[in-house]
Formats: sequence, structure tokens, C-alpha cells
Amino acid sequence: MSIDKTFTKKDLCEFIFLYEMDIEDYSEMNKSTLQIEILSYLKYNKITFVSDFPTIHNNEDLINYMSKPKPNNDLNYKQRQEVIQKAKKIIAYARGGYSIALTEYVSLDEIYDDGLIVADQCDIPTCRRAITELNLDSKIRNKIDMKISSKVQKQLENKNKNKQELMPSLSIKKGDFQVVFE
Repeated sequence: MSIDKTFTKKDLCEFIFLYEMDIEDYSEMNKSTLQIEILSYLKYNKITFVSDFPTIHNNEDLINYMSKPKPNNDLNYKQRQEVIQKAKKIIAYARGGYSIALTEYVSLDEIYDDGLIVADQCDIPTCRRAITELNLDSKIRNKIDMKISSKVQKQLENKNKNKQELMPSLSIKKGDFQVVFE
């Protein structure tokens, strides 16, 4: 079994760091050498669960994950910019009071079609914002589901949890309290 070519050297280095693999000077190695080193490490050593990848519990899960194409990696730079532009058009539509007259769109179907394209790339923050705002439109009957990779989903959950912890909160306690003045 081999590691899919869609995983970049940066991705492979991230796996080594997260799973604390004992591979020396991995940042100096090229991508093909890294792939060989990771597979040989996984053959003889066990990894532990990491919350960044909640679907990976053991070596076999990691090898299966890396043997398949990287999730949401099917865009090159030009395609990514085109998707972001569509997302920005959807955001402009939403912030314009959901009025087609204020946009370049001709019909609601055209907006919905762009929404489906953008929803496939919701690892990008602009795309998530666009779909969230588009789903608030009352003219759209079938709400669009966002496709987010498990890694980004976990990052968003951690971000929301940290945000909630930083919010000031009021707690009221009932009971008898003794105040002593000296």
C-alpha cells in the first residue's frame, strides 16, 4: 500500500508531528522519502489517538486514510479563486437583502447552482459564510449542506469552545454566606 500523491510534504510532516513519529530530520527529506519513512514507521510502531483526526484510531486507519486522495483537495489555485468569487457573489446577494435585482444573477436557480458548487469547498471560510447566509434565504426551499473535512470540523469545534470559555458569564449561587469584617 502507498500514500496518495495528493498529500503534500507539509501534510506528511504534519502527520509525523501530530502522531509523534520518531523520524529524524523529516523536514529535510523530500516527499517520496517521507512517504517511505512513514509507511515503514507505521509497519513497526503503534500510533495513539489524536483529536485532530477523530476518524483515525490506529495504524490501519491512518494507512487507509493516506492511501485515498486527500479530502477537499481537488482544486488548484485558479479553481479555488473561482469558487471564492462565486462565494463572494452569494454573500453580496445575501447582504443585498436577498434581492436578485442587485446582483449579476438572472434567476434563483443560478444562485442555487452556485451554492451547490460552493458548498463542496466549505473548508474555505468564505464558502462557509456564503452557504450559511444563503441558507437564511426564505426563497430557497432545500437548504444546502456544507461539506467540511473532519479536520476542519474539529478546528471549528475547538474554536467555538474557546470562544464560549472567553465569554463572561454570570453565575448565581444561593445559600447562607458569612461576611466577616476585621
